[in-house]
Amino acid sequence: MVGLAARLLPYALAFFSSLCIMILELVSSRLVAQHVGSSLTVWTSVIGIILGGICLGNVLGGWLADRVEPRRAVGPLFALGSLLVVGCLWINAEVGHIIPAPETINWELRTVIVVILDFLVPATVLGMVGPVVAKMAVEQAQRSGSAIGDVYFCGAIASIAGTFLAGFVLMYLAPSSTIVLLVAAALALLAAALFGQVGGLVLGLLTALLLGLGSIDPLVRSLGLGAIALGSYQINFLALAGNVTALLLGLLGLSSLFAARRQYQALGEKTNGSVGAIDPDAPRPSLSDLAILAFLASLGFMALEMVAGRMVSRHLGSSIYGWTSVIAVLLAGLSLGNFLGGRAANLIKSEKQASWLFLAASVLVLSVLLLESPPRWLHEAFNPGPPRSVLSAAISWSELKLPLLPAITLSWPYRVLLVTTLVFFLPAVSMGTVSPVVAKLAVDRLKRYKRTGTAIGQVYAWGMVGSILGTFLTGFVLIDIIGTKGVLLLLGTSMAFAATVLGSVWHAVWAGVPLGLCVVAFTPLNTFQRMGEEWGIREEKGNPATTDDGFAWIDESKYYFIKVTNEPEPDTDAQKRTLVLDNLIHGYFILGHPERLDYGYEHIYALVAYRAAKAGGKITLAPDSPPTTRKAAARNGASLPDQVFASQAKDKGAGGPDSKNSDKVKDQDKDKTKKATLDQAEKAKNEEEDRHTPVLPKVERSTLKTLFLGGGAYTFQRYMQYAYPGTEVDVAEIDRAVTNANYQATGLPRDTTIRTHWGDARQFVDRNQDTKQYDLIFGDAFNDFSVPWHLTTHEFNEKIAKMMSPTSVYMINIIDVYESDSVALKKAEKIIEDKKITGPAEQERVRRQELDRAHRYGGFLGAWVKTAALTFSHIYIFGTDRNPGSGLRETFVVVASRQPIDFTDLGRRDDDPQFYHNDRRTEPKPYPPDDEKAIFESRSRDIILTDDYAPVENLLAPVAETRADD
Repeated sequence: MVGLAARLLPYALAFFSSLCIMILELVSSRLVAQHVGSSLTVWTSVIGIILGGICLGNVLGGWLADRVEPRRAVGPLFALGSLLVVGCLWINAEVGHIIPAPETINWELRTVIVVILDFLVPATVLGMVGPVVAKMAVEQAQRSGSAIGDVYFCGAIASIAGTFLAGFVLMYLAPSSTIVLLVAAALALLAAALFGQVGGLVLGLLTALLLGLGSIDPLVRSLGLGAIALGSYQINFLALAGNVTALLLGLLGLSSLFAARRQYQALGEKTNGSVGAIDPDAPRPSLSDLAILAFLASLGFMALEMVAGRMVSRHLGSSIYGWTSVIAVLLAGLSLGNFLGGRAANLIKSEKQASWLFLAASVLVLSVLLLESPPRWLHEAFNPGPPRSVLSAAISWSELKLPLLPAITLSWPYRVLLVTTLVFFLPAVSMGTVSPVVAKLAVDRLKRYKRTGTAIGQVYAWGMVGSILGTFLTGFVLIDIIGTKGVLLLLGTSMAFAATVLGSVWHAVWAGVPLGLCVVAFTPLNTFQRMGEEWGIREEKGNPATTDDGFAWIDESKYYFIKVTNEPEPDTDAQKRTLVLDNLIHGYFILGHPERLDYGYEHIYALVAYRAAKAGGKITLAPDSPPTTRKAAARNGASLPDQVFASQAKDKGAGGPDSKNSDKVKDQDKDKTKKATLDQAEKAKNEEEDRHTPVLPKVERSTLKTLFLGGGAYTFQRYMQYAYPGTEVDVAEIDRAVTNANYQATGLPRDTTIRTHWGDARQFVDRNQDTKQYDLIFGDAFNDFSVPWHLTTHEFNEKIAKMMSPTSVYMINIIDVYESDSVALKKAEKIIEDKKITGPAEQERVRRQELDRAHRYGGFLGAWVKTAALTFSHIYIFGTDRNPGSGLRETFVVVASRQPIDFTDLGRRDDDPQFYHNDRRTEPKPYPPDDEKAIFESRSRDIILTDDYAPVENLLAPVAETRADD
């Protein structure tokens, strides 16, 4: 192979190997979820262990590149990679039988073991490709710095492409197992092209063909091919044949590597004896100083990536779009930095010249703080009102307006991508410039010793070690201890000190800036606290005892930014506490009033729970159980909107009723006595309290056992124990800090009989599905931005069903949009009338357009209902909007059971609990058959959610876009 193709080959190989690694990395968290759930622990373990495998592969690849002809190594490496990627599915299917049972091992350790068994070896082999192709590029290039930078650049670009391809396209179009087979097919195709022998060519092409065709579901169905069960996957016989040929291809690749090694050794024995040759095994210059620089740069980059993920989640929710945007933007910055660093490396001859790269990184890392939390004084100088993060602009930024060009409409994924780019792209660029420079300096030191591969491999490896430490240290420790702002300050200071050590006194001048900010941010003095809040580098502190409008609690964990706000209720002594996780309201609790439920969906929960408990004989009513008539009608009732953005709650009236008692205090004369005035105020206070109080049946005793998937504000948990004395409550809550916030600020006593089990809800279910039975199970872990997909699947429903008796009920709340065809057609007719459209064809186009728009919504609701129907015989859908199919974003409650439930006159019978919302008694009705059928058939898109295929983020993307209308 000669000419242009030969020169481009190393860069093409770097691109395709990185593409395959990134797709595998994004899919891997889905594969292991059936064993360990899906949480920050899982994500961190996947990232850290795959990086660890790449790190080990870099070392081995560097060693290999100096001991075989690089062009003879890449084909066999891709062949081995194809075999090992296919092997991921087989190992993952059996890993549950290999490792200890969930109840016998720490869950974090279990997660690490599962990920290691599944992905460490494939990542190691694919990681060996990098140093091999980098040596190929250096040997044929005139400038080693540019060559190394371009290899880094191509790899980073491929990682971006893999991120978007997997996150935005493949995970919606195909099951996870199919995506893995496609990656293996791509690697087999590369092996066939590069093997250099007929056997490798034939086996590679055959493997790619069989795996590719076996991944096309319509083709497999049309051929009527059977399949075998591989854990939760179904592998058809066409793909199974591809697995067999992949095994043969991998074994051929391994034998070819040994053959290439023997041939290179024979050639080396002839050349080492020539006059003037340097013994490759002679003592060589140390690379330790360069290794430290590579380590620090990579550690900083991964710490920035983890912080970016938390900050985006804080403002925009945690979803595949958020993480995909973070990974893509930072990799794009890294790739541009690699490209620029490669050009700079041609001019840099020593480490001291690299000091300016670290200085630029320090400045740009601190700029993230400026954009995420602008100082109050700076914000007020340009824009009155409270400071607002650039990241939160995605909520309302529905159009991108450019000079001299028409406005570009932005869907939700691209809004997230845009704001993430504005905040994090340039810092990533600055950090990406370091690695090519360090690698080029290492190559220069060892090139005369014929250890170019070793030099590149060591720099790669120490960079990966830094990446691993940055991932685990930031994700598991630093964010919990000092928060995201603290991590950024620490990172900026570290980069500044590195610049100072390498540079001069001028670098030390800048280093004093981040160091001073660290003093302000971390010193526990009130003066520094106030100063830090003003400058945006410290969070406000809450006061749990406050009775004023303000914060009762503020904390940041590795999962959430947690706030509890306090708001005095008008005309009462009650204090309303609001729990906000990231930027979404997750619950209200009125201190001292566990009977109060202010969410519409909680009223449905309560009414359904009463009917189910009564029918199952789990409660004993007191002799005088029928509730008395409500003493006072609600007046001026204010709606508490379902999970609105915290920053918008007051604008939408979520702060409670604005009542001045003008309708309660009548004909007051100026000469009324002080006592009469006080009596009237007391009466108004009692009426105000009464209108919030539900009327509950008197329950003498309860034997209910309940499970809550998600703790939230522990509102409904406390209601159940208040309304049904003796009820047992278990809560599966992923974040200890959420429970602690309730202890501190929402009145949850530490000695409560509510049993909280910390960890992923699926982990709890896995451990207890064969030992615990519950009468009522409440799923309250979903919201419109962040849905734990692994709690939506058929396999999870089957586990839940094992924890239910024949009379048990499973309830979940889902935020989605459902617009019926009739409503959509009415909107179409309104458009036709308003625009005076007369042509039949144009009228029909408008109707079809409105129907298509309506059918974009309700995908997640429909898919969940269709999936649940495979497990539960009876499904009932309730909406919190009074008009089914109105097209508004709302909270749906889906009730699943094995036996039918009587919901006739729900909320209207004399013995039903009585709740009021907006001056009206809550009387929910299940969706009628026509709407239920539409949701089940057309809105579901015929999707069954499984552990192998659950595109919930894609289904909910249209719902996320409606946030711009808030």
